[in-house]
Amino acid sequence: MMESISTYTFIEQDRVILRSQIPFIESLGALFGESCEIVLHSFEALHASVIHIVNGHITGRKIGAPVTNIALEKLSEFKRNKEKWAVYFSNSSKDNKPFKSSSTLITNDENIPIGMICMNYSLDISLHSLVKNFYEPNNNKQENFSQDVNNLVLTHLEPIRNQVYNNNEIPSKNKVQEIIRQLNELGLFELPITNKIVSQDLGISSATIYKHLRALNKSIKLKVEKNSV
Repeated sequence: MMESISTYTFIEQDRVILRSQIPFIESLGALFGESCEIVLHSFEALHASVIHIVNGHITGRKIGAPVTNIALEKLSEFKRNKEKWAVYFSNSSKDNKPFKSSSTLITNDENIPIGMICMNYSLDISLHSLVKNFYEPNNNKQENFSQDVNNLVLTHLEPIRNQVYNNNEIPSKNKVQEIIRQLNELGLFELPITNKIVSQDLGISSATIYKHLRALNKSIKLKVEKNSV
């Protein structure tokens, strides 16, 4: 039988796991906008379980608020069926505001629930606000949803190569380095296949690519060290 969360003694690794969720919660808040409250609960202290919250104005909660009845219910369900998440409609007990909500348990390496991420999307929102949030982006990026890693690399390599070779302001001797620099900034050299594809496409050796990458990474490291002084 699973140990009761009220008798479980948290260790630092549990707290590290919970804190690691904060960037994810912040990104969700930015994605769904001010009508979506996202809460990170820690079960270490149920009377003050909220350890991070985005858009807390929706329910009026702050860090240090207690666990909810839904969280306790989810814990009880987990003991019976091991299900970690649920999506449901709910209402605020204070002002009867309607929400579409989700609750997802966070477990540690021993599969003990140590916290929960709860999302409450307010249904008390105008159509205008909803459309504005999802269709007026302020940070446009193009994402490649490729099924093939070769195609992923080539989709980025080809336009960069064409742009660099057609740019007369870049000296011919620096064009290969510039292509590698741009691909490196995109993080594509994290894929082992990138080196081979770029080598074949540009007609250069893998050693040449590694030489440019070492120089670029050294330059980046020196710049970071200079800025940190």
